[in-house]
Amino acid sequence: MSSLPIEAFRPSPEALTAVSTLRARRSLSGLEAVVVGAGRSGLSAARLLVGRGASVRLMDERAYEALDPALRKDFSPECVGPIDSALCGAADLVVLSPGVPRTRPELHGALRRGVLVGEVELAAWFIERPVVAITGTNGKSTTTALVGHLLETGGHRTFVGGNLGRPATEMAEGSFDVGVLELSSYQLESMVSARFEVGVWLNLTPDHLDRYPDVAHYAAAKARLLELVPPDGSLVLNAEDELLADLGRAYENVRWFSAEDVSAEFSSPALPGRHNLSNTAAALRAVEPFALSPEVLRRGLRSFPGLPHRLERVRELDGVDYYNDSKATNVDSACTAVRAFSRPKILIAGGKDKGASWQPLVEASRPSVKAVMAIGQAEGIAAAAFDGAVPVLERVGDLASAVMRAQALSVPGDVVLLSPACASFDQFRSFEHRGDEFRRLVQSLAPMRRTDG
Repeated sequence: MSSLPIEAFRPSPEALTAVSTLRARRSLSGLEAVVVGAGRSGLSAARLLVGRGASVRLMDERAYEALDPALRKDFSPECVGPIDSALCGAADLVVLSPGVPRTRPELHGALRRGVLVGEVELAAWFIERPVVAITGTNGKSTTTALVGHLLETGGHRTFVGGNLGRPATEMAEGSFDVGVLELSSYQLESMVSARFEVGVWLNLTPDHLDRYPDVAHYAAAKARLLELVPPDGSLVLNAEDELLADLGRAYENVRWFSAEDVSAEFSSPALPGRHNLSNTAAALRAVEPFALSPEVLRRGLRSFPGLPHRLERVRELDGVDYYNDSKATNVDSACTAVRAFSRPKILIAGGKDKGASWQPLVEASRPSVKAVMAIGQAEGIAAAAFDGAVPVLERVGDLASAVMRAQALSVPGDVVLLSPACASFDQFRSFEHRGDEFRRLVQSLAPMRRTDG
């Protein structure tokens, strides 16, 4: 897949000219701007535009009353409406939230004129500090948070955001020494003139095929990062990823990383599993230009708390460790979590099935998963997949029952792992809600009275 359709996402000559003209203005006084998508990043972009003198109209498919109260406080109903092709086609600038595909027909006019940009691109016009940009199919959030933590430990005032937490446009209005941005393919595909001092690409596996026609187009959107790091910057690429190893040969400013680079001295207790060694290696390469001392790095790695819902250690009880990996909403992510521990495991899996084959998770589980607790709408699918593959298989229905049965089946040395391989929307509002509930249930468990014999 080394021949990617890069041109599908490379900015047109019209975009380069339009953005260069707009960026040179600095003040956007008198500019007629449209922001498409009135979520958190859209609202942040709109505030930045207003602060720079632009006249802004927000567009969203939701009714005004259903939008964030913070948005309704700052923007009257007259400034908010549905996505309108005529208004987008006439605007001086159209800023796109990452969740809105730029292929929507209402946006064709703005895209053709070169005035359609993403929220991160807009932020870049007003950021004059170094930025570390991080992408990849898996591990983006953990690596972004770790890079930010290491830089903070080293005394840098650090902004951490992008696809993780705070919108990038918030950085343009703050006092920071360095920015660390998690970037999705959705954000990268709408970049025009942004430049990053460090660009990190962790890995690539098939994803978001509901938005891209094939994996090659998804990879091409990610590959925009390679063109956004100048020759005097640093590209940090995974030597163990076949595609990245191939693409990286064309660049002289690559800092390669692999899981093998990490010694025990420079690992983090909050990041179990080989995949997290790879994330740690990427983070250590990413901060090399900032000349952090070995002691700062060791201290930062030791103190890193990890991220909620991503192999988050909830507690140890009766010699059993409980891990919350609710973020594992697909089979590949659950496989990674299962492989992170060699100890015997009780796996809690299920939820709203996404239609992928469960066989990879079954195979990953054979060596050390002693029991599977199947939950949610997919409990039947999970039960059918694991039938005969693990010593114990139970259809327990809901998360509370799964936690109770897991405790009853566990013995000292075991791991109880919530890694659902499914979306959460059958029984929960989000994967965060599911993980929070797992954490609450585990914290409420009382020690068991065990008897010998």
